[in-house]
Amino acid sequence: MVLLLAVAATSFAEGTAENKQPSPEEVKQLMEMSLGAMVPMMGKMAEAMIDAQLRIAEKPETAASLAAFKKNLYSSLIKQGFTKQEAFDIMLNTAVPAAMPGMK
Repeated sequence: MVLLLAVAATSFAEGTAENKQPSPEEVKQLMEMSLGAMVPMMGKMAEAMIDAQLRIAEKPETAASLAAFKKNLYSSLIKQGFTKQEAFDIMLNTAVPAAMPGMK
């Protein structure tokens, strides 16, 4: 994006009779053009990441790993002195390790 902005600013400067800095409005327009070009690519990347996570999530070994994580967490909480109910509540509300935060 920075490179695109630099190239656009250089091209703009070469096209003017005098070498002047672009106005704030011109900079804003260049930034909007750059960001607009990036949005489709960012959407494709997000889609690819979600697809990859879903492919991994459907594997039986993934479910086994997540179950082991939750069981080990629960057991460790009990060993640390939490009641069974407290340990269960904490385990239930602890997100599993994920590439995208917020997944439970």
